[in-house]
Amino acid sequence: MKAPWILVPVLFLAIAPACQNNPAPSASGAASAVAIGDDECATCAMVVREQPSPRGQLVRSDGTRQMFCSIGDLLQGLNAPSAHGKASRVFVETLDPKADPAQTSTAQRPWKPADSASYVLGISRKGVMGTPVLAYATRAQAEVVAKGRNAKVYDWKGLTETLR
Repeated sequence: MKAPWILVPVLFLAIAPACQNNPAPSASGAASAVAIGDDECATCAMVVREQPSPRGQLVRSDGTRQMFCSIGDLLQGLNAPSAHGKASRVFVETLDPKADPAQTSTAQRPWKPADSASYVLGISRKGVMGTPVLAYATRAQAEVVAKGRNAKVYDWKGLTETLR
């Protein structure tokens, strides 16, 4: 009868790791945007850093980060079903309001949560696939850029509704 009692510590050691309080993956470690590396666009598979800013990134509910070569592709990614869950954080690069909005550059820009940026539609840009969407840190900056260019300014909600 001693043999079964020897198994108790062995079973305890085998089961204990499974009982540890390991929290589920979350976006807490992804509370901010990260610099663009060698990532491919999650929508079109182009190399993100080779495409003109502004670009986007999102973090899924399981913590998976996806990069996008344009805000248009970011919006497509948001609307696409994902095995990684819904988007928990969305970021966009913001442009310098003093720069010519028709010119493109692959230089990295500051990141901002998508719902706090302002967007300009209606400015033509060469080398951009789809509808060019420009992102600015503030509504005032976006309005300065749009003024006199027959362009419109949107907040995040308005942009997502307009470009469904």
